[in-house]
Amino acid sequence: MSPDRTVNVQDGELTDAMIGQRKKILHKPSLWVTITVVLLMTGVVLADQLLRPGRFTIERIHIHGNSARVDAQTVERTAWLALIGNYFTADLEKIENALVRLPGVYQAAVRRHWPDTLEISITEAGAIALWYATDGSALESRDYVNLPPDSNITLQPVLRSPTADRHTVIDAFLDLVSSLALLDLEVKNLSIDEAGNWVVVLQSASLQIPVELEIVVGRGNPVRKVDQFVAVFDSVLQDRLPDIERVDMRYDSGFAVQWRAGGSGVVQLAAYGQ
Repeated sequence: MSPDRTVNVQDGELTDAMIGQRKKILHKPSLWVTITVVLLMTGVVLADQLLRPGRFTIERIHIHGNSARVDAQTVERTAWLALIGNYFTADLEKIENALVRLPGVYQAAVRRHWPDTLEISITEAGAIALWYATDGSALESRDYVNLPPDSNITLQPVLRSPTADRHTVIDAFLDLVSSLALLDLEVKNLSIDEAGNWVVVLQSASLQIPVELEIVVGRGNPVRKVDQFVAVFDSVLQDRLPDIERVDMRYDSGFAVQWRAGGSGVVQLAAYGQ
């Protein structure tokens, strides 16, 4: 065996011995217990530093964007009231939820900015609706509904429903806005009672004297019923819009129109099919 080869073999045997020794050390239970304890103690110390009162406090709140519907001072004050914790522990989602309850705030995004600041971006609502509870079960009988930024609404609609149907009436309202987008009509009032009967009040805002008309939907899908009305509006009713007082949609094959009868109070009815 050559000297070079002997040296290589001896080096290899020495290396294997060292590896074996290391394995024995690493498999000792006491070593892993020590490492675990050290890591746990380090975590406790770090957590204590993060959670200790007075450390890493939020000192500033910056508001981005201008809003005509809600002022920056109201946004900042609401954020401070909802803030609990410090820079690392503050619940940003809780602050965002508090902000979107403000009239005029459709969305809110809150993020941290090192070392002591919260940055708040506001998306302004396109319009604000008023919602009233009709069953008396809510602590607040009135609430605001912030409508999407692209809402093409000039009125402040009023929505009424039992508390359990709050989201139902809001969703129906948004669908009606889409259905009426091509007409000179907007939803002024939308209501559903505890029996599930719907009533829609529409208004034309472009006329010099705003004209209102009531659509009695009854039970069922109010959007489908109003779509039936919209389908014949251009060809049958548009020219006589100022004369319409009430539309009764509680029929399977059509609807009835109640005309304004002038000072005499006489009511004339005409029926149209789908």
